[in-house]
Amino acid sequence: MQTGRHLLVLALMFTMAVSACSGARGLNHQLLQDSFHDHPEVATDRDIAGAMAVQATLPMPYRLAIYFKQKDFPSRPALHRVDWVSADADRVQHALTPVQEEGLLQRTFLLAHSTVQGTTLRDIRLAAARYNADAILIIEGASAFERYNNGHAWWYATGIGAYFAHGTESHALFMMEGTLWDVRTGYLYGTQTAEGETTLIGPAPSLDDRAAVAEAKDVAMARFGRELADTLRLLKEKQRVLN
Repeated sequence: MQTGRHLLVLALMFTMAVSACSGARGLNHQLLQDSFHDHPEVATDRDIAGAMAVQATLPMPYRLAIYFKQKDFPSRPALHRVDWVSADADRVQHALTPVQEEGLLQRTFLLAHSTVQGTTLRDIRLAAARYNADAILIIEGASAFERYNNGHAWWYATGIGAYFAHGTESHALFMMEGTLWDVRTGYLYGTQTAEGETTLIGPAPSLDDRAAVAEAKDVAMARFGRELADTLRLLKEKQRVLN
């Protein structure tokens, strides 16, 4: 009886394993990119004229607030929500330490979600203004992954192979975007994007898709921090030329 149950379990595991895509289809980078701008608004000539009239008022050095925006994708099941944690904010602030030491930033701080009453840019700017920030960096993210079998998956047919054969791959993509805004005027100083990809290989039952996403996130966060620091340095030069 036990042997029959054991074989049934193995058969189910094998069925799940081979039901995975037999080959990589590729993750849609554009889909993730579009997720940061999936609420288009109808713009009038008046709106455009108003945006053109907005001026930069950024002092040097300036106080920078950092806000991690939470976002769900109910209409896009292929995308997954990013659960930002305190360590993510620490990484961004650590990446900006050299910029602060160079005198570009007076201070940086995390703008907590509990302080923002709403989801619009105006709501976030208002919350940042309450804490006397000059600029607000809004960070968004999205992730996606696919699981498929490789040439070693034939071992799964042996039953025991499902436990040790590295016949399944989990390919993850993580993308993030940061937009830097003037708190006082709503002037957009710039946009910074970064992405990371990783592939983990292992037996189907033990392969963790979340671990693949976490590794891709680490890659993206590292790139984002480096490029953000350079972007703020270029912004200082641009401000110097304009003034």
